[in-house]
Amino acid sequence: MNMLDIVKALLPSICVGLLFWYVFRNIVRADRNERAQVDKYYSEIEVSGIEDNLETDVKMTSTKTSDYEKSEHGKGNAPRSHG
Repeated sequence: MNMLDIVKALLPSICVGLLFWYVFRNIVRADRNERAQVDKYYSEIEVSGIEDNLETDVKMTSTKTSDYEKSEHGKGNAPRSHG
């Protein structure tokens, strides 16, 4: 067994490991950036005093059941065309 056979055997595992590392590195970076943006947003709200003004607060909508949810499609009882 020569060195080329060893490299051929380990290359797929190394590539999958590098792909795994790259994907998770980007997930962690995205999470860190999102948390920083959320912290920045909340600090700007605290500084501007918007939280004391009730007119600018987000209004919650009602959670009534829609017509779509009441229909057979919303219940998951729609006839299926595939076999």
